[in-house]
Amino acid sequence: MKQNLSRRAFLGLGATAAAAAGAMGLAGCSQPQSATPAPQTGTDATPAAGGAPADFVPNFMTAPAVPESVAETKDCDVLVIGLGLSGCAAAKAAAEEGAKVIAVEKSPELAAVSMAGDFGVVGSQIQKDLGIKWAGKDVIVNQLMKDMCYRPTSDFLGYWYDHSGEDFDWFVEGADFEVLKSTAANQETDKPCYIRPKCFPALEGYDYTTEYYPYFHGTITTNPNMQWTLEAAVAAAEAKGAEMIYSTWGEQLITDESGKVTGAYVHDADGAYTQINANAVVLATGDWGNNQDMRDYYIPWANEFMSFYTTMDAAGEVGNTGDGHLMGLWAGAHMELGPHAPMTHHMGGPLGVDGYLQLNINGERFMNEDIPGQNIADQLSRVPAGPNPMSGADDLRSWQIFDAKWPTEIAKMPDGHGYVNHFVADDEVDAYATVLSGFGLGYTTKAMVEGTEGLIVADTIEDLAAQCNLPVETVVASVNRYNELCAAGHDADFGKDPRRLFPVSEPPFYAYPFGSAGMLVLMGGLEVNKKLQPLNAEGTPIEGLYATGNVQGGRYLVEYPVTVAGISLGTALSFGRLAGMNAAGADVEATSQN
Repeated sequence: MKQNLSRRAFLGLGATAAAAAGAMGLAGCSQPQSATPAPQTGTDATPAAGGAPADFVPNFMTAPAVPESVAETKDCDVLVIGLGLSGCAAAKAAAEEGAKVIAVEKSPELAAVSMAGDFGVVGSQIQKDLGIKWAGKDVIVNQLMKDMCYRPTSDFLGYWYDHSGEDFDWFVEGADFEVLKSTAANQETDKPCYIRPKCFPALEGYDYTTEYYPYFHGTITTNPNMQWTLEAAVAAAEAKGAEMIYSTWGEQLITDESGKVTGAYVHDADGAYTQINANAVVLATGDWGNNQDMRDYYIPWANEFMSFYTTMDAAGEVGNTGDGHLMGLWAGAHMELGPHAPMTHHMGGPLGVDGYLQLNINGERFMNEDIPGQNIADQLSRVPAGPNPMSGADDLRSWQIFDAKWPTEIAKMPDGHGYVNHFVADDEVDAYATVLSGFGLGYTTKAMVEGTEGLIVADTIEDLAAQCNLPVETVVASVNRYNELCAAGHDADFGKDPRRLFPVSEPPFYAYPFGSAGMLVLMGGLEVNKKLQPLNAEGTPIEGLYATGNVQGGRYLVEYPVTVAGISLGTALSFGRLAGMNAAGADVEATSQN
């Protein structure tokens, strides 16, 4: 197997991290062997020189040895490595194009990430039947590009807008499910699988054009998660002759002398290797949030975020370890230039991420609170941390403060992902049984809020501060200042929208601790062209290779946007389908032009 390892494959944000690694010895990143110890001065040793940062080669760039023995050889037209959302879409699409498909998955069975269900797709028949209408492509794509500092590939976002709705309808063909008429609607059947429109209808009076961070309505959510959609797609692929092999790890790609990918070596839980020869390989192995060496190299500043990932491989290890990224790098591809984007949208407390007063662990206000959870997580990274009464870890960042008026105030908060906007009175609970049993859907009751573990309740601000272990005088001063701004109707300190300036004035008073956010996915992939072919150091596509889902670059950079809920799944689906089609012989580019 020919290996084309280039300097460019090591770069991206990794060059910056490499400098830190050489100076600080980040975990998993050893210094180059050529480093020479500097002379000692007195009793203090001067750190060894680490060489030029751009010359640093991280340990994960060392490819494994070619297997000495192969137990079996298989042949196919298209090999799909990874059977998450994008891999299932690729397998189905390739099979429907008439290709002989083999797909391998290191989990023991088909298993969706348990928390995944929001599909940010545009124009599906399901949405049309519900009366859902999205904002225009120009508005949404430009906002997404703005949210991500114009680092992604705009054509990819335009392609998602134009194709994701029909792709979703195609993906769930054959599944048996109910569609709820609104977010708050109860199920009318006993079907275990159903689709719920998210934040629909829109909050009364909500106008995205007036928001600092607009939220675009239209997302639909698969319940209990997206597992049944994967099962429908795999069943369709198998009906076309596709072969699914579980408990099998993709290890490395096979290339010929020209650099074309011609297959891959895979192995089972016992270490027995199979060589799968293929005309094309699709890498669909998910993200790299649990590969600590890659995190240390490419995005060390995100190490405060613990990766929460529920899918395990057949050996009982967490699944998102960047396998596809590494296989691509070893075959001559390179990572896109960053900054890579961790998905760290905070979900807040009993009132979600509603824009109530926030005080840091010193009792001081520190931000405009009227921002989404992803941006709250960003700002929390800038304040000191302390002991968290909820987790026991030193990750307490702030306290969300509100008062007894919250049931009438939440309807004035922004609509969208992570917000709580709807108060359900005790005598109306039965009418909202389905939505109240869900998570983060924007509906709550007094009992749900007051029964939240970790919520602090007090009749005075002084007692509230004392229970939170905050400096009482500072908290009182901060609350008084905030109430003055509320009375004036203008936040001269941080610029919060006056529509969300609610004074903390009526007891009882409440406080809930905000810790560091968790990370669901770490966005950042291989640089690809518009046919989803990874590029080599010269910018030439690697023949026979395609990347999709979180292995694909160009979708999300700098910041994961929550202005469209579920856009991660929406793009994974559309580009999984496109990768499968192209791997099977189609020649379609992802462009914003219909």
